[in-house]
Amino acid sequence: MSVTGERRQLEPLPYDGVLSVRVGTVLWFVALIVMLPFRGGLRADGHLWWIATTAVGTLLGLVGVWSTTRRRNRLRRQLPTARTDQSQP
Repeated sequence: MSVTGERRQLEPLPYDGVLSVRVGTVLWFVALIVMLPFRGGLRADGHLWWIATTAVGTLLGLVGVWSTTRRRNRLRRQLPTARTDQSQP
């Protein structure tokens, strides 16, 4: 709130996050691929859960890519109409 008590309209951030989520997802996938040849050693050491962690990270990353891409596209569709609505008195 401002000093006068009125609320300012918040604008969406110009950054949509799609690239960050994609990079993170690729890194999880690379980690999964790198660990697969070592699953015997990981099993012997009790660290087989590392492979499951990278698989879940990859799957959740794919959900994140879908979600952020959808949000970005929705904001791009709404942005031109919001600008024209604000320009009218």
